[in-house]
Amino acid sequence: MKQTLQNRFPRRWLLLAFVLNFAIAAAALLPYMIRDGGLLLVAADFDAEQLSYNMLCNNAIKSGEVLWNWRIDIGSDFVSSFSFYTLGSPFFWLMCLFPASWAPYLMAPIYMLKFATAAVIAYAYLKRFVKNKDYAVIGALLYAFSGFQIYNIFFNQFHEVVAFFPLLLIGMEELVQNNRRGQFALAVAINCMMNYFMFAGQVAFCIMYFMFRCTKRSFRINLKNFLCLAVEAVLGVLIGSVLF
Repeated sequence: MKQTLQNRFPRRWLLLAFVLNFAIAAAALLPYMIRDGGLLLVAADFDAEQLSYNMLCNNAIKSGEVLWNWRIDIGSDFVSSFSFYTLGSPFFWLMCLFPASWAPYLMAPIYMLKFATAAVIAYAYLKRFVKNKDYAVIGALLYAFSGFQIYNIFFNQFHEVVAFFPLLLIGMEELVQNNRRGQFALAVAINCMMNYFMFAGQVAFCIMYFMFRCTKRSFRINLKNFLCLAVEAVLGVLIGSVLF
């Protein structure tokens, strides 16, 4: 019966990963939103920087102040100042659909979406290594709500890095295992633009991951695939250099 469900509803577990993690994040954050009248107030850098940065960037983009912005310190280059914080994040651009003044009220729903996105992409990676998809859902839950994620709740820009990181591993596996081109380059570009500082650590992890996978017979690497990985890695960085 369970196998039949998997065949008829192959995306059932993907939806479960999203809904479950979104609901857990909502259960954790909603009490604080209710207490503070719809706002999410944390502490330290979140209240002092994250909220104001999102509002400033939202206003700057809509007013055209995207080259030199006089609202940053005594004036600074806009892209250089915020490529680390907001400009590479798809969640920030989603917030730009709304007025900048809504940012303090949108932060909690965006956090819920980030946790759910991290779980969905982690599930997409983990499912290839398990027969029972329930285990992949559990693994995605543990990944989305890892200690790093919970502790760094006041660093808004770190969560998208975690959410989209598994795309690198998926792209590598797909190229080597299924000869699917382009996914790894796209994953590199996305993560490179997301946060250039964190990208350095992601590169180091991917190198170690590749070396570990090469010890497994299931990872059928050959010279052609290796060269494709190298080319797509360089291509992805070049695309990401729009911000990098």
